Amino acid sequence: MKPRVSIIIPTFNELLATLERSLKSIFEQSFIDFECIVIDESTDSDRADFCKQLCSQDSRFIYVNPQKRIGLAASLNLALQMARADWVARFDSDDICMPDRIAQQVEFLSKNKDVDVLGGAIEIVDDSLNRVGFKFYPEAHNEIIRKSHFINPLAHPTVMFRRNTVLDSGGYDPRFKYGEDLELWLRLINKNAKFANLDKILIQYRQSTLSRPDINWRFNFKARIKNFRPHDLIRRVSGIAIIGCWAFLPRKIQESIYKVLILRRK
Repeated sequence: MKPRVSIIIPTFNELLATLERSLKSIFEQSFIDFECIVIDESTDSDRADFCKQLCSQDSRFIYVNPQKRIGLAASLNLALQMARADWVARFDSDDICMPDRIAQQVEFLSKNKDVDVLGGAIEIVDDSLNRVGFKFYPEAHNEIIRKSHFINPLAHPTVMFRRNTVLDSGGYDPRFKYGEDLELWLRLINKNAKFANLDKILIQYRQSTLSRPDINWRFNFKARIKNFRPHDLIRRVSGIAIIGCWAFLPRKIQESIYKVLILRRK
């Protein structure tokens, strides 16, 4: 009998304590009808062995160690092909799931059957798990579409989506070493997929710096150009221009703006 949810987790040379904390947050989910597919590309044999041993502690976990390095997007596509559930939940091997993360998303999706992609809010923490702040995302579909022209409107490791919706669109684009999630959302928007975000904290998200590397913004720009359509032309052009300007700002200025305009503190 297939599970209701497939959780897919890519990992690469993760610190042992970090990986253990992350996977245990999946072990301890209040929602139990899931499988968890871990694609481990670690080149350090001790870390790979540790990950394999952790996965062996729970029969719902499936450990996969590709013979050669295939990259993040291809790892996600491999997990998608293996997934048996209709719904797929993304997660990262350095973050921590709230105990009822999967349960909350399944409950929402059971009541909102037109939604294809569902994300949620995050608590940003540093490497020592000290709270940095909270980040909330637009909740309603139309607001998500509007904001998508200027920002990434979903937190990738919080997302749960219909497996067939993503597979039918071609999955993740392996040419995107960064911004593979934004590229997918923009492509799904063009295909009229329905989006939503919960206003609840679903994960603790490790982030050592509040600014992104320059290469991230180059792929952000590339994703928008690739998925450019004349519909909503003014917003799309404005978004590309703003992203282009933002990428040239010094990182300290980016961090200051991020703290003031985006982060919330409770």
